[in-house]
Amino acid sequence: MIWRGIPASYKSRYRRNIWQQFEDNIRSAAYTNNLGKFVNSLCLALSVGIRGQDDIELANDALGEGGDKVMLKLMREETTLLVLMVRLRNQERQEEWKTQQAEREAEEAESLQPGFGLPKEETEK
Repeated sequence: MIWRGIPASYKSRYRRNIWQQFEDNIRSAAYTNNLGKFVNSLCLALSVGIRGQDDIELANDALGEGGDKVMLKLMREETTLLVLMVRLRNQERQEEWKTQQAEREAEEAESLQPGFGLPKEETEK
């Protein structure tokens, strides 16, 4: 949710090192004892904008689960692995989107064919 909330302009401006910045900001924001403070600090550092109700519910669910100390320790100690997991999920989402776009384009091209949607005429014998 946080990665998707980083503005495209920010990602574009720092495209060479955006993933390293993401990792570094996660690690430094995790030096707190409260997940809410962690999320707030990370969002401020990366100019994250919450995109909608689904993101708000996801954040509330994550923040409400408890275990702040364990989660924050994991964020500090396994940051590289966690960022890699985000990168892989992001790549999967991009591939899914590309597949959907290709399918839509194929459907549009097919719909532009002459006679699309019209019943086929039967030939006389």
